[in-house]
Amino acid sequence: MSGEDSKRSGEIGETLAKAFLDLIGWGQSLQSVSINCNDLNHKTASDNQKRSHGDDLVFIYNNPFYDSRTDVVHISVKNNLNGYAEKESDLKSNFKNHLEEVNEIISCAQYDSSLLNLLSKYKSRKHKEHSGLLIWTSSEKKTADKDILSIIKNVKLQEEKCNKSVYLVDGARYKFILTAITHIKAESGIKHFDFFYPETGGLVNRLDERHGDILPLELIVSDIIPVKAQALDKEILYLYVNQAFEQDCYRRVLSLALGFAGAWPHEIRIGFPDYNAAHHANDVIASELPFVDRKKKFVPFCFNLSNLNALG
Repeated sequence: MSGEDSKRSGEIGETLAKAFLDLIGWGQSLQSVSINCNDLNHKTASDNQKRSHGDDLVFIYNNPFYDSRTDVVHISVKNNLNGYAEKESDLKSNFKNHLEEVNEIISCAQYDSSLLNLLSKYKSRKHKEHSGLLIWTSSEKKTADKDILSIIKNVKLQEEKCNKSVYLVDGARYKFILTAITHIKAESGIKHFDFFYPETGGLVNRLDERHGDILPLELIVSDIIPVKAQALDKEILYLYVNQAFEQDCYRRVLSLALGFAGAWPHEIRIGFPDYNAAHHANDVIASELPFVDRKKKFVPFCFNLSNLNALG
């Protein structure tokens, strides 16, 4: 790739990443943070000692799943102008390189004086958890929403180079979250919505609301995105499920939803990418039978735009 193409690819990646971060409430990320390198093992391409690391973006927030934890997320943005690599071996090699780069940034950032000074001014909690978010996009239409996680998830990594927690948003994950949030924004009668934070057992004293406008890392990579919505006369729990509709899956999500929500929602709506009332109605009835004594209204739906949405 020429220098001009590389620059253009990077600019497109930054635009796509910004749109995604705005979508999930991370729009106030710090941009282009320079981190001093403090590890002699970190080398440049010409095998010289690195002097600094370019941290694309940093987002800081108090994690709603833990009382005493502030998350410092180092966001690395990568974009493939002409699509993800076609060969699995190339894709895995690129992923390892990206992951090692984020690990280097995190390992040095934990001791960077300028970042530590910034954290001291933030209303942070006792424990600071540094982690990474790799936003890896493709600006080629055919592969823009490709699932690369399924290909690279079993890649062998060197523990000494990759020992930090790094989360991946690929084209498929980006599309799922974008589609879910676009759907809830377009829902008729909804006055306001927040992301919902289920209880996870990591809390001793709850300091935060169980809902907010920030999507935490744990939910960014989850296959269920819970949303608390306020309609004119009731509260509704929406669950967006990143899985094809199946009877057993729907039953499990129903049980999970009731555990999430407790008594507050009048209605629970569960979205699948392929739900079709014309074919799945009987499966829905069978799945809801164990829950008939619950005073809840369950509504399955398809969150992908289709002319069949009118069926409910």
